[in-house]
Amino acid sequence: MNKLRVYPKKLFWRLYFIVLVVSLILDFLWLYLHVFHYHFSFQYIPQFFAIFGLLGCMLLILIAKAMGIILVVDEDYYQKKSGKSN
Repeated sequence: MNKLRVYPKKLFWRLYFIVLVVSLILDFLWLYLHVFHYHFSFQYIPQFFAIFGLLGCMLLILIAKAMGIILVVDEDYYQKKSGKSN
């Protein structure tokens, strides 16, 4: 296999952690250097929007799984409905 086509796993992990640390540093700088003007008191909770987004995603996953259970049909559903059989 060509040397350029090898998946550089270590490089990606290092870049991931560097971007993660820089993101956290910028987040805390933004949190403590910026004056926020929210409309509701619960929005002042640190990381409120991250927790809200996580709970929203979890709720959407649960709804999708429930819809998958409710809307599932047999493989031969349309054949039974039309009266045809092979």
